[in-house]
Amino acid sequence: MKSSTMYQQVILASSSQARIEYLENAKVDFKVRPHKINESSFKKKKGTFKKIVEELAEMKARSINKNKNETIIGSDQILVCEKKIIDKPRTIQEAKQNLIFLRNKKHKLISSIVVINMENIIFKETKEAIIKMKNISDSNIELYLSKNKQTALSCVGSYKIEENNKYNFLDVIKGDTETIIGFPASEFIERLKK
Repeated sequence: MKSSTMYQQVILASSSQARIEYLENAKVDFKVRPHKINESSFKKKKGTFKKIVEELAEMKARSINKNKNETIIGSDQILVCEKKIIDKPRTIQEAKQNLIFLRNKKHKLISSIVVINMENIIFKETKEAIIKMKNISDSNIELYLSKNKQTALSCVGSYKIEENNKYNFLDVIKGDTETIIGFPASEFIERLKK
Protein backbone atom coordinates (compact mmCIF):
# COMPACT_ATOMS: atom_id res chain seq x y z
CA MET A 1 0.00 0.00 0.00
CA LYS A 2 1.32 3.41 -0.89
CA SER A 3 0.81 5.63 2.11
CA SER A 4 3.22 8.33 0.97
CA THR A 5 0.57 10.55 -0.63
CA MET A 6 -1.03 11.60 2.66
CA TYR A 7 1.35 10.75 5.47
CA GLN A 8 4.69 10.24 3.71
CA GLN A 9 6.83 7.43 5.13
CA VAL A 10 5.32 5.66 8.14
CA ILE A 11 7.82 4.82 10.91
CA LEU A 12 7.05 2.43 13.75
CA ALA A 13 8.92 3.52 16.89
CA SER A 14 9.00 -0.02 18.27
CA SER A 15 10.75 -3.34 17.81
CA SER A 16 7.72 -5.28 19.10
CA GLN A 17 7.13 -8.31 16.89
CA ALA A 18 3.36 -8.17 17.53
CA ARG A 19 3.16 -4.54 16.33
CA ILE A 20 5.36 -5.23 13.31
CA GLU A 21 3.18 -8.21 12.32
CA TYR A 22 0.02 -6.14 12.85
CA LEU A 23 1.17 -3.49 10.35
CA GLU A 24 2.44 -6.13 7.90
CA ASN A 25 -0.92 -7.94 8.01
CA ALA A 26 -2.69 -4.62 7.43
CA LYS A 27 -0.49 -4.10 4.31
CA VAL A 28 0.97 -0.84 5.61
CA ASP A 29 4.19 0.37 4.00
CA PHE A 30 6.39 1.19 7.03
CA LYS A 31 9.89 1.11 8.47
CA VAL A 32 10.97 0.16 11.99
CA ARG A 33 13.02 2.58 14.08
CA PRO A 34 13.04 1.52 17.78
CA HIS A 35 12.40 4.22 20.39
CA LYS A 36 14.96 5.43 22.93
CA ILE A 37 12.82 5.60 26.08
CA ASN A 38 13.46 3.84 29.39
CA GLU A 39 9.92 2.63 30.06
CA SER A 40 10.37 1.07 33.48
CA SER A 41 11.69 4.23 35.17
CA PHE A 42 8.89 6.33 33.65
CA LYS A 43 6.22 3.88 34.85
CA LYS A 44 7.26 4.57 38.45
CA LYS A 45 6.09 8.19 38.11
CA LYS A 46 2.81 9.43 39.57
CA GLY A 47 -0.28 9.91 37.44
CA THR A 48 -3.30 8.01 36.22
CA PHE A 49 -2.56 4.78 34.39
CA LYS A 50 -4.17 6.19 31.24
CA LYS A 51 -1.98 9.31 31.39
CA ILE A 52 1.18 7.23 31.90
CA VAL A 53 0.51 5.01 28.87
CA GLU A 54 -0.42 7.97 26.63
CA GLU A 55 2.65 9.97 27.66
CA LEU A 56 4.90 6.98 27.05
CA ALA A 57 3.45 6.39 23.58
CA GLU A 58 4.04 10.06 22.73
CA MET A 59 7.55 10.11 24.21
CA LYS A 60 8.48 7.03 22.18
CA ALA A 61 7.26 8.68 18.96
CA ARG A 62 9.19 11.87 19.74
CA SER A 63 12.37 10.04 20.81
CA ILE A 64 13.51 8.92 17.37
CA ASN A 65 15.29 10.91 14.69
CA LYS A 66 12.82 12.02 12.06
CA ASN A 67 12.40 14.32 9.11
CA LYS A 68 9.41 16.25 7.76
CA ASN A 69 8.48 13.47 5.34
CA GLU A 70 7.90 10.92 8.11
CA THR A 71 4.90 10.01 10.19
CA ILE A 72 5.86 8.29 13.45
CA ILE A 73 3.75 5.78 15.39
CA GLY A 74 4.58 5.53 19.10
CA SER A 75 2.81 2.94 21.22
CA ASP A 76 2.73 1.63 24.74
CA GLN A 77 0.82 -0.79 26.91
CA ILE A 78 0.59 -1.23 30.65
CA LEU A 79 -0.90 -4.04 32.67
CA VAL A 80 -2.61 -3.11 35.92
CA CYS A 81 -3.64 -5.64 38.57
CA GLU A 82 -4.78 -4.66 42.07
CA LYS A 83 -3.83 -1.03 41.30
CA LYS A 84 -0.24 -2.07 40.58
CA ILE A 85 1.61 -1.83 37.23
CA ILE A 86 3.15 -5.16 36.21
CA ASP A 87 6.21 -4.51 34.06
CA LYS A 88 8.02 -6.71 31.55
CA PRO A 89 10.06 -9.24 33.50
CA ARG A 90 13.86 -9.15 33.32
CA THR A 91 14.26 -12.84 34.11
CA ILE A 92 12.26 -16.05 33.81
CA GLN A 93 11.95 -16.05 37.62
CA GLU A 94 10.28 -12.61 37.44
CA ALA A 95 8.01 -13.90 34.66
CA LYS A 96 6.98 -16.77 36.92
CA GLN A 97 6.27 -14.33 39.77
CA ASN A 98 4.13 -12.21 37.39
CA LEU A 99 2.06 -15.21 36.33
CA ILE A 100 1.61 -16.39 39.92
CA PHE A 101 0.53 -12.87 40.93
CA LEU A 102 -2.00 -12.68 38.05
CA ARG A 103 -3.35 -16.19 38.64
CA ASN A 104 -7.11 -16.34 39.32
CA LYS A 105 -7.40 -12.52 39.06
CA LYS A 106 -8.76 -9.97 36.63
CA HIS A 107 -6.31 -7.47 35.23
CA LYS A 108 -6.56 -4.49 32.90
CA LEU A 109 -4.50 -3.85 29.77
CA ILE A 110 -4.34 -0.17 28.74
CA SER A 111 -2.94 0.37 25.24
CA SER A 112 -2.23 3.62 23.44
CA ILE A 113 -0.86 4.81 20.13
CA VAL A 114 0.20 8.37 19.35
CA VAL A 115 1.00 9.33 15.75
CA ILE A 116 3.04 12.45 15.05
CA ASN A 117 3.99 14.31 11.90
CA MET A 118 6.13 17.46 11.90
CA GLU A 119 6.02 17.40 15.76
CA ASN A 120 2.20 17.60 15.72
CA ILE A 121 -0.02 14.83 17.07
CA ILE A 122 -2.22 13.80 14.14
CA PHE A 123 -3.84 10.75 15.76
CA LYS A 124 -4.24 9.36 19.26
CA GLU A 125 -6.11 6.31 20.51
CA THR A 126 -6.22 4.69 23.94
CA LYS A 127 -8.26 1.58 24.69
CA GLU A 128 -8.69 -0.84 27.57
CA ALA A 129 -9.20 -4.57 27.85
CA ILE A 130 -9.99 -6.70 30.88
CA ILE A 131 -8.57 -10.23 31.11
CA LYS A 132 -8.95 -12.89 33.76
CA MET A 133 -6.17 -15.38 34.20
CA LYS A 134 -7.48 -18.79 35.14
CA ASN A 135 -6.37 -20.61 38.27
CA ILE A 136 -3.47 -22.33 36.52
CA SER A 137 -1.19 -24.64 38.46
CA ASP A 138 2.47 -24.00 39.24
CA SER A 139 3.40 -26.92 37.00
CA ASN A 140 1.44 -25.45 34.07
CA ILE A 141 3.14 -22.09 34.64
CA GLU A 142 6.55 -23.76 34.58
CA LEU A 143 5.64 -25.76 31.46
CA TYR A 144 4.47 -22.59 29.70
CA LEU A 145 7.65 -20.70 30.64
CA SER A 146 9.93 -23.55 29.57
CA LYS A 147 8.41 -23.47 26.06
CA ASN A 148 7.88 -19.69 25.72
CA LYS A 149 10.90 -17.95 27.28
CA GLN A 150 11.14 -15.23 24.64
CA THR A 151 7.43 -14.42 24.89
CA ALA A 152 7.54 -14.34 28.67
CA LEU A 153 10.40 -11.82 28.67
CA SER A 154 8.93 -9.55 25.98
CA CYS A 155 5.35 -9.07 27.23
CA VAL A 156 4.03 -7.05 30.17
CA GLY A 157 1.99 -9.94 31.54
CA SER A 158 4.58 -12.57 30.60
CA TYR A 159 2.05 -14.08 28.17
CA LYS A 160 0.74 -13.56 24.63
CA ILE A 161 -2.99 -13.69 23.88
CA GLU A 162 -2.10 -15.44 20.60
CA GLU A 163 -0.98 -18.47 22.61
CA ASN A 164 -4.26 -18.78 24.52
CA ASN A 165 -5.77 -21.24 22.01
CA LYS A 166 -2.95 -23.63 22.83
CA TYR A 167 -2.71 -23.11 26.60
CA ASN A 168 -6.24 -21.92 27.50
CA PHE A 169 -5.20 -19.91 30.55
CA LEU A 170 -7.00 -16.61 29.86
CA ASP A 171 -10.59 -15.41 29.65
CA VAL A 172 -11.20 -12.14 27.78
CA ILE A 173 -13.83 -10.23 29.77
CA LYS A 174 -13.75 -7.07 27.66
CA GLY A 175 -11.67 -5.69 24.80
CA ASP A 176 -10.50 -6.46 21.28
CA THR A 177 -7.36 -8.18 20.06
CA GLU A 178 -5.56 -4.99 19.01
CA THR A 179 -5.94 -3.59 22.52
CA ILE A 180 -4.78 -6.85 24.10
CA ILE A 181 -1.64 -6.98 21.93
CA GLY A 182 -0.95 -3.32 22.79
CA PHE A 183 -1.58 -1.65 19.44
CA PRO A 184 -5.03 -0.01 18.93
CA ALA A 185 -4.20 1.12 15.40
CA SER A 186 -7.14 0.03 13.22
CA GLU A 187 -8.78 3.46 13.03
CA PHE A 188 -5.48 5.12 12.09
CA ILE A 189 -4.84 2.47 9.44
CA GLU A 190 -8.32 3.08 7.99
CA ARG A 191 -7.53 6.78 7.69
CA LEU A 192 -4.16 5.95 6.16
CA LYS A 193 -5.79 3.80 3.49
CA LYS A 194 -8.30 6.51 2.58
